Amino acid sequence: MTFMFVTVMFFVNPAIDGGNGSGVLELQLSFNKNSGIELIKSWGEPGVNNFKNLIFTDYLYAFSYSLFFASLISYLTQKKGGELGFASITFVSLALLSGVLDCVENSLELSFVNDPHLFSSGLFYVHSMIATLKWVAIASVMIYIFVLLIQKNKFHTP
Repeated sequence: MTFMFVTVMFFVNPAIDGGNGSGVLELQLSFNKNSGIELIKSWGEPGVNNFKNLIFTDYLYAFSYSLFFASLISYLTQKKGGELGFASITFVSLALLSGVLDCVENSLELSFVNDPHLFSSGLFYVHSMIATLKWVAIASVMIYIFVLLIQKNKFHTP
């Protein structure tokens, strides 16, 4: 997962927007089709081509982080001596859902980048809502993992 994070954040995204890579995040959360069009125009043709050619890495990243988080929650829950209860099952599901949302978001972005003028404004808004939900899900899962780590260390006896 770390390898995919470094690849996407420090190589793929900067190759797309020609800057620090934040342009990809801006596209996800812009909510306005015209803002999205202006954003991809700022990438230029090389950036748009890089987006189209490298989008597969984001699908791989979504798969890897969602599976990693779901597995980590399961591991930490069992290491704590408990069974997967309602909370852990909920957060395992949320981890997996975040990957699914990421893949849907990627597909909508690819469709938008391929033909931004024909892409529906309403669908672009939905795309940004999906991206927002993905980020909320990821943050929630990471907070839950942090809580599990604190509990594991609290009850750990050397």
